[in-house]
Amino acid sequence: MNGLYFLKSPVCASILLVLCSLRLGWAEESPPLAGTAYVTSWFGGGVAMVDLASGAVRQTIPVGIHNHNVALRPDQKQAWVTNNNAGTVAVIDTAGNTVIRSLATGLGPRHTYFSPDGKEAYITNEFENRVEVFDTETLASLRTFQVGHMPHFALVAGDQVFVTNFGGGDVTVFSRSKRKTLATVPVGAGPLGAGALKDGKRVYIACHNANHVAVIDGTTHKLITRIPTDAGPVQVTVTPDQTRAYVANDGAGTVQKIDLATHRIVKTIPIAPDAGSHGIGFASGGRWLLITNTGAGTVSVIDTKTDEVVKTIPVPKAPEGIAVKR
Repeated sequence: MNGLYFLKSPVCASILLVLCSLRLGWAEESPPLAGTAYVTSWFGGGVAMVDLASGAVRQTIPVGIHNHNVALRPDQKQAWVTNNNAGTVAVIDTAGNTVIRSLATGLGPRHTYFSPDGKEAYITNEFENRVEVFDTETLASLRTFQVGHMPHFALVAGDQVFVTNFGGGDVTVFSRSKRKTLATVPVGAGPLGAGALKDGKRVYIACHNANHVAVIDGTTHKLITRIPTDAGPVQVTVTPDQTRAYVANDGAGTVQKIDLATHRIVKTIPIAPDAGSHGIGFASGGRWLLITNTGAGTVSVIDTKTDEVVKTIPVPKAPEGIAVKR
């Protein structure tokens, strides 16, 4: 067989292409760990900016007392930090990484969640049983919604907002446009973090005191099932490809992967019994999973292909919330 025939042969040409792609690295390559992680510090009074490529804390931005969570507006131009004991939300301009406004809100702000268009921010006030809505451009307060006992997390899915009520063991669902409550869904003791499919058809609730993730039908507001977890689930987040979810369990110091097709735990990733695994973030399109460890003062980097911890980054004490800027 001469070389010219080899190149013209469809089968041989395909083999050659595969061999070349493997040799030159054209096969699937893992995107590098990159971006900036904003990490809160419950006792530190500041938000640490972590360069993920190097693992170094590049800057600490002073915010408020007991900063619990940080969330990036969809355009990533602002980071909103809830200061639980200060009753404020610090709004960070991510271009200059400075606080441009400290917003007064109700008692005990816990989490911020944005509308899909980024124009509205929803803040839970756990000691006033309400959610306050802000305009993200003018930073003006627009309205409030009364919800259940000790609201923790407000998740926006289209026109609906799902609010976990830690003290009530249920989830309040309200309509953004109609400004009224649509349903109250019992889910189990101590609901905290929440995640959802992009189409809003499934909502997942981490029930801290019940040791399970509750699955809600986003249309009928019915409880579909409960997925047993390790002790103390805090946050559950759906992967960008919508096939799995990860839940951080601060009582066990583990992270567990859920197959969303079967609603089963398919992997348990140990971190440490006293790690206090808490917040979840994704980097590089979901290739890397980031977990804050409140008890250990670290962020664990997990390879989502192997589900193994590949890196541990020291951060200021008692990290809880995390958000990743590309």
